[in-house]
Amino acid sequence: MHFNINAPFWRFMDTLLRFTGLNLVYLITMVPVITIGPARTALYSTMFAYDEHDDIPLVKEYLKRFKREFKQAVVSWIILVALAAVIIFGIVFWAVYDSNVSYVPLVIFIIAAVVVVFIAEYLFPLQARFTNTLGTEWRLAALFPWRAWPATLALLCIDVIALGIAFYVPFIRVLALIFGISWVAYAKSLLLLWAFKRYGQIGPVEEPTFVNAHD
Repeated sequence: MHFNINAPFWRFMDTLLRFTGLNLVYLITMVPVITIGPARTALYSTMFAYDEHDDIPLVKEYLKRFKREFKQAVVSWIILVALAAVIIFGIVFWAVYDSNVSYVPLVIFIIAAVVVVFIAEYLFPLQARFTNTLGTEWRLAALFPWRAWPATLALLCIDVIALGIAFYVPFIRVLALIFGISWVAYAKSLLLLWAFKRYGQIGPVEEPTFVNAHD
């Protein structure tokens, strides 16, 4: 029997294996917690590159981009965690404060939480795609979700659906740990690339790292 590595089945298996390797390396690099920001940035950066050149070695590209994006992404992650901690503390504090006075600050903290969620949705993809200073990156992450409102809603829907399925279907959690996270990131990367193109370039695109980038 003739063995054809270009047959659809074997091409699918090759892609699945590459995404599985990327997924596992991504999870390993997030273990120190402080590296979650660089890991998120590198994952999106790799997915953006894969969309343009689907033959790139995903794990190798991920590690290159993890190193390249490390410093700025760590700073952004620390700021994001600090903001989230302040907001969570504020919500918990005012929620248990039994007084009419608590309603106004509680509403303010809830609105702030929504804004931070929107910022977190775009912050690392923006760094992955464009070369901007830390301040510009944060400004864009705060403004772009509202400019690209349809994409923002779609991104949040993808997150909610993926988390909901993983929460209610134990078997899906296993698949997510093996290769699912990278597939979700790829789906979101396609939407993000569309949003960046549809709602305007917001910075110089980062230099590619793969060999066949200019082919």
